[in-house]
Amino acid sequence: MRRFQISLVLALLSATLLFGGCSYLQTLQTPDDQAITSDIQGKLFADSVLKTRDIHVSSAGGVVTLTGTVSTDLEKAAVERMASQAKGVKQVQNQLTIGPASAEPLAAAQPEPTPPESARPERAKPARRSERASSSNRAAEPAQQAEAAPAPTTSAQPTPMAAAEPAPQPHVRQPAEVTIPAGSTITVRIIDGIDSAQSRPGQEFAASVDAPVVVEDHIVIRKGADARVRLVQAKSAGRMTGQSQLQVELVGLAIGAQTYAVESTAVEKAGASRGKRTAETIGGGAALGGLIGAIAGRGKGAAIGAAVGAGAGTAVQAGTKGQQIQIPPETKLDFTLKAPITVTM
Repeated sequence: MRRFQISLVLALLSATLLFGGCSYLQTLQTPDDQAITSDIQGKLFADSVLKTRDIHVSSAGGVVTLTGTVSTDLEKAAVERMASQAKGVKQVQNQLTIGPASAEPLAAAQPEPTPPESARPERAKPARRSERASSSNRAAEPAQQAEAAPAPTTSAQPTPMAAAEPAPQPHVRQPAEVTIPAGSTITVRIIDGIDSAQSRPGQEFAASVDAPVVVEDHIVIRKGADARVRLVQAKSAGRMTGQSQLQVELVGLAIGAQTYAVESTAVEKAGASRGKRTAETIGGGAALGGLIGAIAGRGKGAAIGAAVGAGAGTAVQAGTKGQQIQIPPETKLDFTLKAPITVTM
């Protein structure tokens, strides 16, 4: 019997110690509501916008309740997010309302204690009497009552919108302008080939910028930007005289989303002179004809052979076309700006 009593006492002591230990651990694990409230209020005060709002924080057993007024839904969500991230918070009850900034209700609340309390019922009594006196008129004029009812709702709605509009103003950026000075060299690579025999003056051809253009350590035109080249002059060599020539100039650059007109010096490509080659061909024919005539008929035959050879050389030259000039694709051309270009970045 004594052993049973001793066992019972030991069992009771063990249960008491176990219950006490669990209660102590639960006490340690239970969040400190005061610490939770201070932590959330500190985070709100660190925010330059939320610290000006009328926000009240309370915590009970790790359940945080938010009350007060904010200006927008974004501010309401931000306050709830800050509260939920605080240490020891189990749940957040967001009871914040959307309204004007907290500075406005604070200013409106200051004049209330200044008038005496005795004056308040006196002001309220005439209002009630006027309402009773005008109830018959309102019943007789339902149209006027319907027009007066929506007036306070429309005037109250723009207030939070007006408070929220100035927010995006600091993010507006003004465009910057950079000027590419005259005399700058712009290197482009031809995309479409140009031929003196087929291309016509005034025709434009596609090209791309082959090297970036830098002004004061800023890249104004990137490599690969679109460019336009115009054929100013296309001259084809004749059958007897003349020289094939191509003269092009840079007229346009695509920088960002805009296209800028360009005034540049012309780049010229020329072929061999046709007159020199004609003289060489005729002279060579005369010499060959004179040699053949001298062998066949000596002195007189040499003169006749020279004339016949010259005529043959002239006929051959007249029957052939002069050398044509081309600017094939992938050709690099360097243009110099004659006038500056102001670019909006």
